[in-house]
Amino acid sequence: MKATMGAMMAKPKARRGRPAVSQRTFKTLGYRVSSAYLEWITAAAAVNRSTVSGLIDQAVARYAREIGVEDPPPDRTA
Repeated sequence: MKATMGAMMAKPKARRGRPAVSQRTFKTLGYRVSSAYLEWITAAAAVNRSTVSGLIDQAVARYAREIGVEDPPPDRTA
């Protein structure tokens, strides 16, 4: 029995990780910190059971509410 060309082709692998985004409109924010500060914020994020990015996101959202920003923050990566 002969194998057909379609049967011989490998199936494409499923994509892992985040879903593909059709229009990339994201911006990256960054700032320099000392190694001591990085250790401190990483430990705080671990206590919060979060990532450093998640901790900063929560902290900024809370602070914005405290200073009177009425609108909730939009999703960070949606």
